[in-house]
Amino acid sequence: MSTQRRDTIAGGFSDTSSDYEGAVRYNLEGAQRLALSIPPGAYDDVLDVGCGSGWATQAVIDRFHPARVTGVDPSEGMLEQFQAKLGGIAGIDITLVQAGVEDMPVPPESFDLVVCSMAYHWFQQRWEAAAAMARAMKPGGVIAILCSGKGGEQAYRDVIADVEPINYQWLGAFDGNLRDIGEMEGYLVHAGLQPLDIWMERRTRNVPVEEYMERMRVVAGHIIGDPSDPEVAGWLQRVEQKMRERSGPRGWRYDFNKLYAIARKPG
Repeated sequence: MSTQRRDTIAGGFSDTSSDYEGAVRYNLEGAQRLALSIPPGAYDDVLDVGCGSGWATQAVIDRFHPARVTGVDPSEGMLEQFQAKLGGIAGIDITLVQAGVEDMPVPPESFDLVVCSMAYHWFQQRWEAAAAMARAMKPGGVIAILCSGKGGEQAYRDVIADVEPINYQWLGAFDGNLRDIGEMEGYLVHAGLQPLDIWMERRTRNVPVEEYMERMRVVAGHIIGDPSDPEVAGWLQRVEQKMRERSGPRGWRYDFNKLYAIARKPG
């Protein structure tokens, strides 16, 4: 990933970090499910890549009670949220590192468990991301990944494809970000890991339009644009209006696909 591109994504998440957990409550539930899918074992040293505000680490702590956790994220704002929430937990040594996945300064073969929850789809070099996480794992260590899956968000994509001027960057981001089971398997195998389980879950949700729009603002503000800009604000109003026209009595209906993967490093 270019430094400029990574800084843009990190800056966007820093700008919305204080609103993040309130807007992505389904991601918190997904992290809990990811933690429950990790094979039983002792995981004293945990690495959380793209750790965000720490909800995946919280899920791992709740289940496995590790001795040491290292959280890596390029967003300063997200790391501040993580520190405020989890930095004072007694009995757990927590280290936070501001860095991208490809160049994270962590020692090789040092972690029993690597977790990456709702970050992988933002990585621009996914082959290298998988390799970097594999290098950090001890032989016999486990990696657990949760990311957005291919085929989701089609109702919203149909709307933004029908609102002019078309935001081609945002429309194209779905094709670039969303991954499928075979693609994830390829990343893991190429990194020298042995997949244990890879699966997709499709959820159909009904939410108020304003709740959905807030979620998109928080997770993709760096792509959508600054809502204080009159052109961006006008575009968002047209998107919201079209969503309301297409909503039913239970609100805005959409599909969201979550892709889960569990793998082990041989050894």
